[in-house]
Amino acid sequence: MIYEYALEPAVLTSWASNNRDYAEFLREYGLGTARIVSSFPKKKASKLRSYLLQHCPQDAQSLTGQRYTEMVLKVVESIVVRDVQVHNTAEWAEAAVIENRRAPFDVILSSTGIQEGNNVTPASMYSQGSIWNHSGQVNISRTNEGLLGAVLNLIRLADARIVIVDPFGWTVEAISFIQFMLQSITNNRVSERLPAIMLFYKEKRGSGNSGNGSPSADHVRQQIFQALTFDVSDLQLEVFELRETENNDVFHNRCILTEHGGVITGHGISVSGDDSHTDEAILMKPEIYQKKWRQFIEQICFQIVSEARV
Repeated sequence: MIYEYALEPAVLTSWASNNRDYAEFLREYGLGTARIVSSFPKKKASKLRSYLLQHCPQDAQSLTGQRYTEMVLKVVESIVVRDVQVHNTAEWAEAAVIENRRAPFDVILSSTGIQEGNNVTPASMYSQGSIWNHSGQVNISRTNEGLLGAVLNLIRLADARIVIVDPFGWTVEAISFIQFMLQSITNNRVSERLPAIMLFYKEKRGSGNSGNGSPSADHVRQQIFQALTFDVSDLQLEVFELRETENNDVFHNRCILTEHGGVITGHGISVSGDDSHTDEAILMKPEIYQKKWRQFIEQICFQIVSEARV
């Protein structure tokens, strides 16, 4: 539900000079949207920032120049980090074609058309059936394949961390999905670095009426590793069992977060495996994403009952 965009600086320059295009860019690109800009032609956010600012309009203090700078700063807030290979060309479009054939972008957005099937321009992006159009929510089957399909790019493009939040993330069904997801984590990546995996689930206290309680974080972590068929020595997996506290929010919603955004699902990762069972996956708006990020990453607004780290 997110897509990596190779974005030509000339397009940003054009948009900065137009009220409508400037406003649309701020609304349709970056964190909380389906369109995340690639670090191409650089490998780091700081390098991309410097590169884009070199293409700032000549009068940087003009309205267009100020808008362009603001757009660049928004771009680098959340980018897809790509291990770009060095290209012996000064032409952005030529380098984009070479890089695209090495490791395809989802979309190449250029000022003029280039001969690549995933290319759009400002003139063609609104055409019927354009690959620029992305849905913010999808209906999925409650199977490993169905759920992974909805979050595949979120997982594939993550460079820093993948955060799974699910009250029942300790169940057999949930662990099965995490294993299924991890088996594909190295497929078609644009960065060699593997993101850290973080799982947060809610404590369930066992009793005669409610059955067994939730297992410890260490047990869940061991269960996840048990069925993986690749070398896990480079995989950082952290598991947290949490308890709600007074005067704080409840632990209820289910979601998957990365540095590029988040997806909410109704049933979470405990899939049923039945093709006839469906769920909805919804791309988070920025304010909801930031709330969840604060609750589970920046502050952990719950009591930690058990935890298992590398």
